[in-house]
Amino acid sequence: MVGRVHLTRHLPLDELRVMYRKEKNSRVKERLLAVLHLYEGKMVKEVSKMVERSERTVERWLAEWNEKGYDGLTPRFTGGPKPKLPDSEWNKIIEEIEGRGMTLKDVAVYVKDTRGVSYGYKGVWEALRRKRHVPYGKAFKMNRKRPPDAEEILKRGLMSLSKGPGRFHPPDQS
Repeated sequence: MVGRVHLTRHLPLDELRVMYRKEKNSRVKERLLAVLHLYEGKMVKEVSKMVERSERTVERWLAEWNEKGYDGLTPRFTGGPKPKLPDSEWNKIIEEIEGRGMTLKDVAVYVKDTRGVSYGYKGVWEALRRKRHVPYGKAFKMNRKRPPDAEEILKRGLMSLSKGPGRFHPPDQS
C-alpha cells in the first residue's frame, strides 16, 4: 500500500490510549501501539520503523483492526503442523519393535519401510522418547572373544576373592 491507508476508527483516540496502557499481553500491546500511531495520522512506513516490524506486518495488523477491531489484534496460533502418524500407530510400532534392540535410526528406517512415512532422527526421538518415554540403550559392539558365560566367570572370581584375607583364589576349574 502506498501513502495513507483506510483506518476504521472503532474507538476514540483517548479510549485507545487507555486500552494500550492497560494491556497485559505484549503482542496485543505492540499491535495496539501500531494502530495508535496510525490513528495519529502516521504512514504505515513510519509506523513499521517505530515498532520495528515490516510494512506488510503493520498492514496485516491494520486489516485485522479494520475488520474486527480490538479482537482482531489477538494472535491466533494454530498449534503447528499435524503429525505424520497418529498416536495409535506409534503405539503399534512400539509393540512391534519391543525387545529388538533397535536404535532410533533403525526405528526411522523401520517406520519408512513398514509405514511409508519418512521421519528423521529428531522426529523419532520426539515420538518415542519425549512423548512416550520409551527407554532405549545405545548400541555397542560385542567382543567376539568374550565367552558366553562371562558374567558367571566374573561372579565366581569375585566370590573366591572374598573367601580369604588378602589372597586371590582362582576360580574352580570344574
